[in-house]
Amino acid sequence: MIYTGKVFDIVEESNLVAKIVLRKKIADKFVLVAVSVFGFWKDKLLIEQKLKKKDKIRANLYLKSRVYNGKYYTDVYFKEVFITEVYNPSVITDPNQAEVFPTFDEETGEIFE
Repeated sequence: MIYTGKVFDIVEESNLVAKIVLRKKIADKFVLVAVSVFGFWKDKLLIEQKLKKKDKIRANLYLKSRVYNGKYYTDVYFKEVFITEVYNPSVITDPNQAEVFPTFDEETGEIFE
């Protein structure tokens, strides 16, 4: 199952395991969803791709259930994780903020009105 979301927090539990906490909108309210990432994919995501908070990711979600003392427990983990959008605070996303910065010619510095 493919799962996408914006990274809210990254918690490294050990050298091999990390929890990626995603902020998702479900039924008109935001909820946090924590998913584990192991071994190779943890290293690739945190070291090579340098995942950070507020990045958007797309990943394959895997579920694995087991029985312990007559109760079922389910592990949720990611494999094949890709960063779809890197958070860049310098990019203006709100159209109202664009009015604060006037348009200008980059070569001459002339401000257009």
